[in-house]
Amino acid sequence: MGRMDRQARFMAASAMRAGADAAVTIAARTPGLMMHAILPTQASARETHRMIQEKFDAVCEGAAAAQLAWTSLMVKAAFGGIRTPGDLSLGMSGVADAAMRPARRKVRANARRLSRSPGIG
Repeated sequence: MGRMDRQARFMAASAMRAGADAAVTIAARTPGLMMHAILPTQASARETHRMIQEKFDAVCEGAAAAQLAWTSLMVKAAFGGIRTPGDLSLGMSGVADAAMRPARRKVRANARRLSRSPGIG
């Protein structure tokens, strides 16, 4: 199996896991957020704030990681490290992976935390 095959399989598996983790997180948060709209509590307000803040943090971390990966790819290309279209594809998928890694990490942590928690409302 080639490097591109391994990278494609890894990215597909990561996307599927993130989707499942997102579903767990949404299922755990929805009742609390609906209750927050009816009867706000301090706990639900904290969870709502946390939910918004962690998305912002993940976007900023992902953008910084993608920029670093892109710069690394361009330096590699400038010094002859990109010789084939496959090398370029691997480099570009590395940039995409770097951009998504913080979001995948956050959604996984949320799924674990919220699946153990009794509720946010």
